[in-house]
Amino acid sequence: MEAMRNNLTAKPKALAKQEAGFTLIEVMVVVAIIGILVAVAVPQYQDYIARSRVVEGMNLSSSAKLAVTEAFASRGTVSMDEATSGSFTFSPTRSVKLIEITPSGAIAIDYQNSVAPEGKNTLHLVPTNEADANIPKPIDLSKPEGSTWSGGWTCRSTETNLISQLLPSECRVSK
Repeated sequence: MEAMRNNLTAKPKALAKQEAGFTLIEVMVVVAIIGILVAVAVPQYQDYIARSRVVEGMNLSSSAKLAVTEAFASRGTVSMDEATSGSFTFSPTRSVKLIEITPSGAIAIDYQNSVAPEGKNTLHLVPTNEADANIPKPIDLSKPEGSTWSGGWTCRSTETNLISQLLPSECRVSK
């Protein structure tokens, strides 16, 4: 009887020794799966970060929009870069190199090279009365035809050269 009991307890110990751990093939399959996931996820994550930095620049431009709107309300059609010179200043950030107001009242946002490559890193916000149009007509606030501006803004500008995949959805021109 005791020999039978020893025999029963010996089998699970032997089985436990055989099943302890992973084989080399199993480990290699897991590493390959993780490598594939990383190869797909990292570029998507980098695009996500760059898009969030573009939105940061648009948020930082709100004070420039306010300066242009106030200058237009108080002075009418004038060169907006001169009219807003004392009311708007910008200090570069990790993501945004420069925000400047052009004479026409448009706002140019230049991003750092970490966001987009040089030459493809400018987003323009332009004054318009057709903010919801697919291709809105910009208004030049320094000329008399700009005197009927309703205060609308759009980021759908022909002057924008930012890579399209980095543009927020409201800035993309639908075809």
